[in-house]
Amino acid sequence: MRPAPAPRSLGAVAPVRDLYTIDELASFHFIEFIERAYAALLRRTPDSAGLEAQVRLLEAGRSKIEILGNLRYTEEGRAVGARVPWLWPRYVLAKSMRIPIVGYVIEWLMCLGGLPRMLHHQRAADAYHAARQHVFVRDLAGLAGQLDALREETLRLEHEQVAAAAQMQQFGERFAPVHVEIGKAFHEIRDLRHLVLSMNHWLASLRQNLSALEAAEAEQARKADVLYADVAGRMMDADRQRPIRLERWAESFVQGLAPAAEVLDIGSGIDWLQELARRGVTVTAVNPNNEIGQRIRDAGITSAVAEPSVVLARVADQSLDGITILDLASLLRGIPAVILFEILRRVLRPGGAVLFGIGAESATITDRLEGRASALIDGDLIERALQASGFVEIRRIDSVDNSYCVIASQPR
Repeated sequence: MRPAPAPRSLGAVAPVRDLYTIDELASFHFIEFIERAYAALLRRTPDSAGLEAQVRLLEAGRSKIEILGNLRYTEEGRAVGARVPWLWPRYVLAKSMRIPIVGYVIEWLMCLGGLPRMLHHQRAADAYHAARQHVFVRDLAGLAGQLDALREETLRLEHEQVAAAAQMQQFGERFAPVHVEIGKAFHEIRDLRHLVLSMNHWLASLRQNLSALEAAEAEQARKADVLYADVAGRMMDADRQRPIRLERWAESFVQGLAPAAEVLDIGSGIDWLQELARRGVTVTAVNPNNEIGQRIRDAGITSAVAEPSVVLARVADQSLDGITILDLASLLRGIPAVILFEILRRVLRPGGAVLFGIGAESATITDRLEGRASALIDGDLIERALQASGFVEIRRIDSVDNSYCVIASQPR
């Protein structure tokens, strides 16, 4: 028994209707009969298991009436409700032929009464197979003609191969002087090899010198990071109002966030990160200073050492509940405000919040030590920019030392 082929799509079988005749459905054969029966009675194409089961019934000699009834009177077929007049009595009769002894008698009588129709089908089958044989013989003759053409083409290619071999022989004789010149060039290349080896030795020395310079530069950068981290830490520790200010800001910020909210902080101190963590926030810090990033990790807080603009550009859409930037002035030096606000709207989930601090954090202190000026921040201007960017519930929290923060929410 050969396996059933894969079914076609419903659109490739036939359009469906509500009324069919038995002759219409039974006029097709084998796979096409099964596909059209499924399309008409179940409004779908047969699955692989169903197709194989129906093929086995056909190969076992079951009648098409029985297969049509098996599909029509299943629970799925009754739900579809396609109408096929006279299918039910003929289906019952076909099933009755399965009853031992009685079924044999019924089938014998049916065959006896249907002999004229069987002869009609036999003659039609003979004509069909004769037509198929005619097509087969015609196709076979066409293949024989193609085979003769291939043989002629093979002979032609063999002649061309012989001619090509003769040409290759001639080319070999012509290029004999070239081989001599190649030998001379080989000696010159050997001399050049010594020169290349000398250059490689010089390049190796140059690479060593460059590596030493890079190591010295890296050490200088490390020392600068340590110095900037120490200076920033001392200045923030000297700010007596800072603990009170940060506690108030943190409390106001987390009020609108969900428990265990995911917050990204950019460039803030360890004390601010700890204030957020104490309130149940899952905080991740980003800081371009290697020393500060290491100290944040030592405090048990996740930290990444990278440029904030690079990190923000790679954050997935609507993946954060909050973003805090206590040193907005330093960040605006590397990212224009219009781009920054667009990124914040993209990465915040609905109802998320952003906090901008206007004060001296480590990044601003580093800018001053390196002789760079930070952007001048106007709180009213920032509030208007947040409003224009689509943020809502914008509020400003002032402190007694003239520092303040601005909190805004992403629309829900």
